[in-house]
Amino acid sequence: FFFSVFIIPNEKSLLQKFFEHVQEVKPHIFSTYNGDFFDWPFIETRAAIHDLDMFREIGFQRDSQGEYKSRPASHMDCFRWVKRDSYLPMGSQNLKAVAKAKLRYDPVELDPEEMCRMASEQPQVLANYSVSDAVATYYLYMKYVHPFIFALCTIIPMEPDEVLRKGSGTLCETLLMVQAYHANIIYPNKQESVLNKMTADGHVLDSETYVGGHVEALESG
Repeated sequence: FFFSVFIIPNEKSLLQKFFEHVQEVKPHIFSTYNGDFFDWPFIETRAAIHDLDMFREIGFQRDSQGEYKSRPASHMDCFRWVKRDSYLPMGSQNLKAVAKAKLRYDPVELDPEEMCRMASEQPQVLANYSVSDAVATYYLYMKYVHPFIFALCTIIPMEPDEVLRKGSGTLCETLLMVQAYHANIIYPNKQESVLNKMTADGHVLDSETYVGGHVEALESG
């Protein structure tokens, strides 16, 4: 690994540097850990404060599911793999615990109360902390998430972002539909909700008793 350290004068310049780097490198895959609910929302909000539009700069925005996606690149949130496929207990799903359990790697830990002081007095220590998190996320992605998700993409006709985030039941259902088509077997279409559905006597249906379900993955521990 080779990391370049830049001294940036303020937050706006930091965000602009990040956007410029993305525009220059044009990555096809972004790997994060809980990026759907922390990294991307944080960057988007801080950019808006400085009159910067993250979507116009790099093409990432929040969709109707609360997930951050982009047309030119995939966003692979490793936390989604951990929750669905790692079989680690709920209390051991933060990045530090996952890195120890899956990679035998112990990332640098810092007291959050000390971070502001270290930024001015010990920037190298703070840089090491940031790098250790990046290394843990990268190796977790390359060892487990990337080969697994893209292998599934060869048999399930969905984009990597969807294969990573959908439940196991939905993936199985999609695979069955594909195999049924190839084997010329009749298979019912996936049920979709209908707006302004009517009752048998012609009244607008306000709500149905059963509208769908969500199957949680088994959790060990």
